[in-house]
Amino acid sequence: MKLTGSCHCGAVTYQVDGSPVRMAQCHCNACRKITGTGHNVQAFFKREQVAISGKTNTHDSTSDKDNKRTRHFCTVCGSRLFAENSASPQIIGIAVGSFDDSSWFKPEVILYNAERPEWDKIDKTITTHEQMQ
Repeated sequence: MKLTGSCHCGAVTYQVDGSPVRMAQCHCNACRKITGTGHNVQAFFKREQVAISGKTNTHDSTSDKDNKRTRHFCTVCGSRLFAENSASPQIIGIAVGSFDDSSWFKPEVILYNAERPEWDKIDKTITTHEQMQ
């Protein structure tokens, strides 16, 4: 699978060669704040599958499992693009909405359902966890 994507303004682009190792939808408070909506969706790839062009700024935070989370966003338009977790340094998460074509995406798991707003409906066929798994 060859995939491409970018930020809103095109200053940051990327190419992915291969299939994701995981696809997830998260409803935790942090993900809802960074997206400005009810959830965040990411596809996770091995770092060597992803080539990034352009400059990003980062924001670090600590997860509820005490891991360092680094989120990358475009320095020009502010689009949130990538995420890293110190617990899995060989993996990079990519915001699914930034892909040029995301028709292949379907979450394999929904996380933090306990924090999901009632108005953000979910696909009941997807494995759901009340917290992180």
